[in-house]
Amino acid sequence: MGKTLNELFRDLICLNELDGNISAALRFSNASSSSGLSFGLSQLDVTHNDSAVQCLKECGFSNEEIKELQTKSVDWKLFNPRLESHADIIERYDEAQLSHCLDSSLNFALSHGIAISNTSAILASADYINQYGSEGQGMLDYLHNLNRPFTPEDILYFKLHNTKYGRENPEDCQRRYNNLMKIVKEEI
Repeated sequence: MGKTLNELFRDLICLNELDGNISAALRFSNASSSSGLSFGLSQLDVTHNDSAVQCLKECGFSNEEIKELQTKSVDWKLFNPRLESHADIIERYDEAQLSHCLDSSLNFALSHGIAISNTSAILASADYINQYGSEGQGMLDYLHNLNRPFTPEDILYFKLHNTKYGRENPEDCQRRYNNLMKIVKEEI
């Protein structure tokens, strides 16, 4: 029997965010100078994601420690053992994030009358939401103007041509798309 949509999305996020190394979920990572430190399977950003801050508080981090992590003014690797000791809390926040991304993708399409071509398109859209936070007006206009069910290739094209990140990091956008195709192919 094949995997559920949630299982496929979890596999995709693990590949896209952690290069398939699930143990990296319980360590802080510093993807770039413009983003905050992140942790968890879905790479919750401590600077730009209120849920990440709430998760850290539940893991016993003080407001001062969180502020230091947000400003990267502390050796964050020293805090990795605390993440490891609260894996259950982080897992709960990851599950909520992944569910939010899938639900938002499906609700976005349904509420705006946008047809989805297949499971891969749902996964590509949900991955976009995990990476960018939401689909937004630009994506809505783009998908409406297709006048057909959208595909994962459409999401890739939008990223490459309509986002700053996509224009500056086309190889990463292609890597994420390739990971999606790998995940879906394994299920056929």
